[in-house]
Amino acid sequence: MGLILVEEESNMLVPPSNLSIVEDNCIYRSGFPQPSNFPFLQSLNLRSIIYLCPEPYPEENLEFLRINKIKLFQFGIDGTKMSEIIQFLSTASAESIELVV
Repeated sequence: MGLILVEEESNMLVPPSNLSIVEDNCIYRSGFPQPSNFPFLQSLNLRSIIYLCPEPYPEENLEFLRINKIKLFQFGIDGTKMSEIIQFLSTASAESIELVV
């Protein structure tokens, strides 16, 4: 999926890189969100974010999550195991991911 820009009240909403829909209107996947992506993420009414990297989640992003009451689930996955996780996420249904979370 390419970059999508949505115009809303003359503000441009910019999604995170590699954003795609896993399950309609409830599960999305993307690259790491930058502050410029926050308005777009806010428009999705997210309830939680799953972060697979072992590095600490940046404070600026944590503040965005706090303000928007979004839960963070961090699973510090070793980079050598990442392909297995991506394979799982690409084939899992919304119901099975809900069981994991």
